[in-house]
Amino acid sequence: MHDLKVGRLRAPAGGKPARRWLSRDSIFWLVLVAVLFLGAELTPWLLRMPLGADEITYIARTSARVSPVSLPPVHGQGAGLLAAPVTLLTTSLTALRVWMSVLSAIGMFLAVLCWRGLRPMWVLALGELILASLAITQNSGVQVYPDWWGALGTLALLGLFLHAVNGTMRDRLVLPLIALASLLIAVMRPQNVVFLMGPVIVAVLIVRQWRKIKIMIAMAAGIALGALEWVLGAYLWFGGLTERIHLAGQEPPKLGVYNAVGLQLRYLNGPWYCDSNCHSWALPVETPWWIAFLAIAVLGVWAGWRSSMKSSTVLAAVTAAWVFLLYAFLVPFGAPRYLLPTLALMAILAADGIAWAVTESRWRQEAAILAILFLVVGIVSQRAILQRQADYQYDSRQFQAQAVQLEKMGVHPPCVMLNPSIAWYIGCSAPWTTSGSNAEIMHQFLVQHTATGPGGWKLFQLDGKLHPPANPPPVVYLPADSPLIKAQASAGS
Repeated sequence: MHDLKVGRLRAPAGGKPARRWLSRDSIFWLVLVAVLFLGAELTPWLLRMPLGADEITYIARTSARVSPVSLPPVHGQGAGLLAAPVTLLTTSLTALRVWMSVLSAIGMFLAVLCWRGLRPMWVLALGELILASLAITQNSGVQVYPDWWGALGTLALLGLFLHAVNGTMRDRLVLPLIALASLLIAVMRPQNVVFLMGPVIVAVLIVRQWRKIKIMIAMAAGIALGALEWVLGAYLWFGGLTERIHLAGQEPPKLGVYNAVGLQLRYLNGPWYCDSNCHSWALPVETPWWIAFLAIAVLGVWAGWRSSMKSSTVLAAVTAAWVFLLYAFLVPFGAPRYLLPTLALMAILAADGIAWAVTESRWRQEAAILAILFLVVGIVSQRAILQRQADYQYDSRQFQAQAVQLEKMGVHPPCVMLNPSIAWYIGCSAPWTTSGSNAEIMHQFLVQHTATGPGGWKLFQLDGKLHPPANPPPVVYLPADSPLIKAQASAGS
């Protein structure tokens, strides 16, 4: 059951790797990749990337900018809590991006470090490099999204779990770390317990040698603490636990079985969110590289299956497939950031495949050349994809500019807007859901969240008043006695 060898690639037994500086099993390589990743994150066009719609809802409750914008009820506050040390002190976008970049580099290093002793360090560093080079990784690393942190939590949890069942780390160290990784996963999104932790939970229940009550308790403790944040938030902001569960059930997409396999694969190169109405295929020329990535990961599974790394290989492969299949068949849109846990585990498996090819196969020299080509092409092409998508996000996230225009027109609190992203910058209220027609959504929100109800509010006409025009134009409701509404009524009479 001990994952300590791949052919002639030996990882030190007992989880005590060699400590020679710059040796193949030195921690230096993990540090180096993390530093390079941080350098890739700290580029001007990433640091000035405007806040996205989801990011705004995550930080709205932990921001120095006073705003009644609400977090969608199904989401967890974990991403916002990570950003809170900066967002509670300043509204500086650059400060937030730098903070998240530093956290991401440290988080990736620590997550991969949890596999120390299960693989030679140079192999782990290779997997870390593959993960760090992905466009969606670098894009997510600077932003306030839960998916990247769920991926790092999953990667860490699997490594720690394998140490715990193999007895290669002391219980007093590994069990609290398992609880911490479980907490990180659960606090990001409650559904992560199923989507990301499902295979580990099943494994500890059905594999006899792994059925250890102390591991179960450690994971349960982390999950419980993560769920506690969601429960407390229910009573603080949603009127109680029952009401929050009810509201979460109304949040799109409706629970059901979809076939989004094609969408998930087609938009690995962006756009970073795309539903069935999207028909473009961004940069299909990158498809051969993704196929090579998958093929090398499969090679890693084959190599691991034939070695004493079988257990970690199978657990990583099953978890990667589990995450992909759940998102491919339960979510009706393409969003590659959801697949970050799959990609993180595939990176480890791909590193295993490369390691076997360059040390064990008959064609070691040829394999080394192809491996270098794979890495270089991936680093360059993924960076090009990142640049393309960053430009697109910059152009499509004009929320602050639109808010400034509305403020110049005289829009200020109290106000209600359909778009929570623009509302956050002005200080308006906004509903969390986008299901149903605009009129239905706003009517329900005004009934539930305003003292005067719908009768005390009027729609402020914005057609043609924004330059460039927003598509769709913002829906703004102001008090019926607002000077802007009176002026609008006078103009129309």
